[in-house]
Amino acid sequence: MSAQYDLYETPDPDCTGEQKPLHARIVPNGTYSKKEFMERVSRSSQTFNYNVIDAVVGVVLDELAETLAEGYIVELGELGHFSISLKCTHKVMTKREIRAESICFDNVHLRTSKEFKRKIKREIELERVDKSRHSSQKVEFSMEQRQQLLQEFLKKNGGITRLEYSSLTGLSRLKAIDDLNTFIEKGILRKRGAGRTVFYVWQQEQ
Repeated sequence: MSAQYDLYETPDPDCTGEQKPLHARIVPNGTYSKKEFMERVSRSSQTFNYNVIDAVVGVVLDELAETLAEGYIVELGELGHFSISLKCTHKVMTKREIRAESICFDNVHLRTSKEFKRKIKREIELERVDKSRHSSQKVEFSMEQRQQLLQEFLKKNGGITRLEYSSLTGLSRLKAIDDLNTFIEKGILRKRGAGRTVFYVWQQEQ
């Protein structure tokens, strides 16, 4: 399923009364919990299990917090650079007024790299949100029902793409990938092709 967006009115904080241009904003498909995301990474890697990935991420986060707290800027590959900012606890007019207790931690900042942004730009598929579908109650299928829908589709068409599976089940892109990977692990599906030409067939087919 593509990332959905809608158009919203731009606020007029100065109350000028002038018409502001509309701006586009993502309509979230949902939220991945840490556990769900780690499970997805585990299935995607096909090398490291959930416990290993979860442990490594935990260590990385601990070291990241400690290194930032020591005043370093931390680069994490394509993701970008992490840094921290400070703030004064009260108004300070001259440097003579500064005391250690006058300064405290404020926030963590991530400056994403150009390559990471390009990677998202290559992957993202945008479509305008369907108001009628978005406002109506969403029908959710169980895993068993989704497998049945998949079987019926494959009987008629022989194979299925990720986008077709998303449309068939109403799942988001990431959830659909999770399902398809689960079916592969169970020996139900087999992946063919690579990149954007990937599609899925019955494991029994040769």
